[in-house]
Amino acid sequence: MSKSTSADSKTAADENLQLWPMGAVTRRTGIGEHTLRAWERRFGFPSPHRLESGHRRYPVEQVQRLLLVNTALNCGYRAGDVVPLAKADLEDLLRACGALDTGVPAGITHGIVETTLDACRRFDRDALAAGLSRDASLLGIGPFLRERVEPLLREVGESWARGELEIRHEHFFSEVLEDHLRALRAPLEASGSGRPVVLATLPDELHGLGLHIAGLAVAAAGRRVRLLGPHLPVDEIAEAANVLDAAAVGISVSVFGAGSQTAAAIVTLRENLRPETRIWIGGAGAGSVKGLPEGAEVIASLDDLDNALLQI
Repeated sequence: MSKSTSADSKTAADENLQLWPMGAVTRRTGIGEHTLRAWERRFGFPSPHRLESGHRRYPVEQVQRLLLVNTALNCGYRAGDVVPLAKADLEDLLRACGALDTGVPAGITHGIVETTLDACRRFDRDALAAGLSRDASLLGIGPFLRERVEPLLREVGESWARGELEIRHEHFFSEVLEDHLRALRAPLEASGSGRPVVLATLPDELHGLGLHIAGLAVAAAGRRVRLLGPHLPVDEIAEAANVLDAAAVGISVSVFGAGSQTAAAIVTLRENLRPETRIWIGGAGAGSVKGLPEGAEVIASLDDLDNALLQI
């Protein structure tokens, strides 16, 4: 393969990573599929890419604009007044009525947020890692996850939605955070006890940060944990859990993965696990998965995870 062909393939792959399927757009924005199609016909926006299969894929800048449109609708504006507006005009409109959310999540200061966002923009790994290490040492694992990791993830995501960060910045933050969570978990694993908790994501689910957050929480609770990583076949997850005599299998689901195929995969997983092994579904898309089998439990927060650990 020539260098130019390789570069073209990489560019195409990068572009595909930035295209959102309709299901993920509706879960992220709160705007229904029928409404998106109606706006596309009536206003010419959104204007998704169409795959050969006919399925729609939405660029990130359109998802960001749709988030602003939904905020305007919640403020009482009519679709005809706001859907056609450019992103900058929507921001001006929402800023004028005090509805442009630039607040900082509870449990964290403006200074910490701004320092983190600035380090992301500069790709300053040392600054990000130093801040995370300091906060983990000062707060302890539980408060660190609740008062730093979760708020910072929300703020980085909202900054992307407002157009203040690009995807490359968000991915950089996730990579640095994942490395730090792994480093915090490693020394705790040696002292873990009891039947292990196995953590993984299903095929085509490439987002593994949630596994590392959950893995650190499980290890900090004194329980054994085994991370299998993302994008794993269902039979491989089940086989590992059965060999390990796992007390529970945790599956992380992002907003991209909460479709019917996810529910079907979890049904298959249930059929291949030992009856006493529990299934926990976590992540941003967990609450949107429909048709879960009996015995599969949605873990919506770290507090839910702590409570679930007390029951195994």
